[in-house]
This record gives sequence, structure tokens and C-alpha cells, in this order.
Amino acid sequence: MRFSNPGEAAARLAPLLDRPVAPTRTDLAPGLVFQAEPLHANGTFTNSYRLSWRGPARARIFVTEPPVSAREFAQRHGNTATTTAGFFFLADRCRFRPRVLSLNLAIQDGRVLSLPVADQDALISQNGVLTVVNVPAAGELSLDKNPLTWAGSRTTTEAGCYAYGNANAVIRHEADEQTGKIRVFQEESRFTPETRPGWSDLGFRNNEAVAKADNGRLDIFEYDLVLRCPQRIARVGARLEVHTIGGLIPRKSLQGAISVGPALSCPDVYKHPLNEDRSLGSFPLLRERPSTRLVFAETADGWQHLCLFDGRPGSPTFPGLTLGETIAMVHKLGTVTNGCLLDSGHTSKLNVRLGNTLRSFGNRHYLRWPGPHEAHYTWTPDLGRPAASLIALD
Repeated sequence: MRFSNPGEAAARLAPLLDRPVAPTRTDLAPGLVFQAEPLHANGTFTNSYRLSWRGPARARIFVTEPPVSAREFAQRHGNTATTTAGFFFLADRCRFRPRVLSLNLAIQDGRVLSLPVADQDALISQNGVLTVVNVPAAGELSLDKNPLTWAGSRTTTEAGCYAYGNANAVIRHEADEQTGKIRVFQEESRFTPETRPGWSDLGFRNNEAVAKADNGRLDIFEYDLVLRCPQRIARVGARLEVHTIGGLIPRKSLQGAISVGPALSCPDVYKHPLNEDRSLGSFPLLRERPSTRLVFAETADGWQHLCLFDGRPGSPTFPGLTLGETIAMVHKLGTVTNGCLLDSGHTSKLNVRLGNTLRSFGNRHYLRWPGPHEAHYTWTPDLGRPAASLIALD
């Protein structure tokens, strides 16, 4: 279905989408259970979808480049269930994009795709199990076999060199007549600032320095990573090896790692640094407003869970949950020992293989915006927005 504007789409789709889901519980595979139920409160409702698993079921993080919808990924690889996962670079008006969209930390099969520039919680997958850990943007590396400490450029940590990456991007939310607000990329933020005397910027691709700038102004988006390092050791052709990222060691057993947050152990999510993270926009990420929310949690009984609390923006009856309501609902699962908030809002989605049918849940209101030569908004309820990282369950 196509619409001339989001208002027309909302009017047409509301009767189709603003409905409580039928309660259901299905064993998808040994150790993997899917549950759906409506949650009612104060004249509104949200539809809750939950995947719960323990061995022999296994979970794995995938950093997807180029981005792909969770449904398309499941269709290609035959996964029993998939969800969207971490934060990624997203701008509605932008002539540029970083080489890897998954923001801040991104690791796949031990390969560092994006080095973090700011401290942040991360979701990691090892041996089919998910865990949330805090990952400082600091560690050790070698440049042409010269050992150096490194720190993220958005930290205040002193180090032998400093990392710049996609999370240095700045996104500003601006008002828009048709959509309410849009994300506009601040193009100046893709360049490194002026260097101090004695320092140079190196741009790396595949762990080899392919560009050098002695005065800054290196285009971060052109490279996998930019390092600001002492000028005496900076040269084109230099080889880079990252040894540690906080407490993480990039090796093959580290199947996947992505920046997420905040952790469910955070004492006050409303004061969390992600609210001020301009790579995610100028609109406070964790503002107390109803929204679709996606959460990972582990409980003391050994089960791990992915919980999607669905809603439709602007709906008077089906608005989703506030952040406080979300955290309270997750704690009803039992004693929570680990967990985090994943990328929520309009991106979060869950796909489940029920028999021979792949079903899509969450954000079924999603509209694909018109391209350069299009005039209409297109309803894509199953595909939704392509994501830069996914969680797959089997």
C-alpha cells in the first residue's frame, strides 16, 4: 500500500494495527520458546512478544553490512528467529555515510569493524550465549609493531594515540511538516579536528594506513578507523593490530559485539550518557514517552530473553511503553541478572518461524519514505527498516 503522506497512512492503518494480539505460546525448537500477549493498563495496551531460550538453543550477533531487514536475513539463512539489535548511523538528509553503519563498537568473528570512541555498554556473543559488559573506549594496540595505548576521542582518557570513528558523527533533529521531525547529519562532524604540533592522523582500511594528515581534517567516513598518533611514527603503509578494547580481546571466539545500552543494572537511565550522544541525534534517546521498546534480559533461572513491547506512534490506545514501564515489565520475568536496552523506536522488530511460515512482529506501521524520484510513502509491514546489526536464534 502507498500513501501520499504519513497522516493518510496513519488514518488508514490504525484500524488494522491497533488491535490486541491473541495470547499464544509456541515451542519453536528445543530450548527456544515464543510467547505473545497483550498488556493492558489505564485504557491503553501494548502487544508483548518474547523469545526465551537456553541450551541447546543458541544466539548470535551479526553485524550486517550493507544493512538488511531482520526478516530478509532469516529468509536467506533459515534462522528460527531474528531481531534487530544495536544502534546505527541514521540520517534522513545526508550525502555521506560511514563505511560501517553500526555505531561505536562493532566486532564480527574477532574482526574489529568499528573501534569505539566513547565508553559504552556492549552486547557480546560467545559460544551461542549473549552477555552485557561495560566496554571502556581504551586499550592496547600496535602500530608497525610499536606498542601503544589508545583511547576514544570522545573520552578524557590519556593515551598514546586516539581513535576517531563513526560515533563522532553529529545528528540534529529538525522539525518537518510532513513527518514531525527529521534527522539531519552535520557534515562538519565527519572531519577530524585540527591536530596539535607533533601529531598526525592516519586513515586505515583493512588495518593498513592509506592516508595521512598532519593538520587534521581527515574524513572519518572514508576509513574503517582514524588514529591520531605521534607524528614520528605516522606513515602511510603502517600496519595496525588492535590487542584489547577495554576488557575484550578481538579473537575468533568473540562471535559478535555491538554497542548497546543502557544496561538494566544502570541506577538511573534518565541520566545515562546516551541521552547526550549526538551520534544518535539531538532528541534525548531515553525520554519518558511511550514507544516501541526492545530489551535483552537474562534471569537467575538460566533463561535468556528478548522482549519486544510494541506500539504505534500517535495511537491513543496502542502507544507502546514508557521507559519506566518497560523496565518494570522486564523485572516481572524473575530475578534479572544481566541485560540491556537495544535499539528501539521504529527499528525494533522480531521475526519467528512458525511451522513453514516466517511471521513478523513489531513496528508493522513502518513506512518506507519516498526516494529521490518517488512521490509516495510505501507500507512495508514485514520488512521494516534495514538494520546494521541483528540477533539470530536457532
